[in-house]
Amino acid sequence: MAELLRIEQWAENLREVTMGRWLKAEGEPVDVGEPLCEIITEKVTFEYESPVSGVLLRVYAPEKSVIPVGYIFGCVGEVGEQPPAGVEEENARLLDQHLAQGTLDLDLDLEPGLSGPGSRVRATPAARRAARQAGVSLADVAAWVGQSRPITDADVEAFIRGRHS
Repeated sequence: MAELLRIEQWAENLREVTMGRWLKAEGEPVDVGEPLCEIITEKVTFEYESPVSGVLLRVYAPEKSVIPVGYIFGCVGEVGEQPPAGVEEENARLLDQHLAQGTLDLDLDLEPGLSGPGSRVRATPAARRAARQAGVSLADVAAWVGQSRPITDADVEAFIRGRHS
């Protein structure tokens, strides 16, 4: 039976994480306790260890994607097994709910002006922290980088270097 790997709410204020790098590729075998991927939160980066043995059947969250609590980021099962149906739809629904709640979540940095008043810049937790520490606006960084992907801490650093050159 396939095991869905879901972002749990490990801390009370955890709302989203950034998928770091994948340490296993789809189709690779994995043992219980073996690191599968890196997960980045506002305060810590850690290796997520597989709760089961099997094969990594599916990766639902690419590297550097920002995903909410509850999101299914992977599936481990038996060789030849198919992941359960409906995971992509469930994840899309979670993302929509998360984005809709973004303007109400006081723990998140809101940056107006990209898609309309009160819209939220997509950025990794590390990028939010770097921008806050440097006193720069994520909206300015997003405009400089382009909004085709979430802003990373490297984008914030490059923006700061470019601004001071």
